[in-house]
Amino acid sequence: MENSKMPDRLEYSVNANRLIEKLDDNNYLGLGTKSITRSALFLFAMSLGVECKLPTELKNKYSGGLVLDKSIDGKTQASMYAEFIFSLNDPENRLDDISGKADVYKMAEQYANTGFEIIADYFDNKKADDLVWDLLLELDSQYEKTRLK
Repeated sequence: MENSKMPDRLEYSVNANRLIEKLDDNNYLGLGTKSITRSALFLFAMSLGVECKLPTELKNKYSGGLVLDKSIDGKTQASMYAEFIFSLNDPENRLDDISGKADVYKMAEQYANTGFEIIADYFDNKKADDLVWDLLLELDSQYEKTRLK
């Protein structure tokens, strides 16, 4: 991370903030505040970014961040650290790197940034009902790949 200050929140972009306002207004795919926490929304976005294997640099950050450190739920935090460990070149000899909270957060934020762009594309181009079926088909495909291993 550019500065040496330990992060106390998960950051996101101004564009992601605009998207989240739309999600809240429409509760698209049940992603509004009435349905899920911000931590769960971040996890969903991060998972989409991880699936694409394409982290996107976080530019034009929204002031205030998305989720304070103390509000990050266990599933989200575990997924962030697990993905970070998975990304290490030599995990057996570099596990001390996970103590670098800033690096873990930066990687998670970059994947979530990609995920928010994907969600924005879904929002602009797909009806929620159609998208649910597409996502179920993708889930089914992933299950088959896992089952056959």
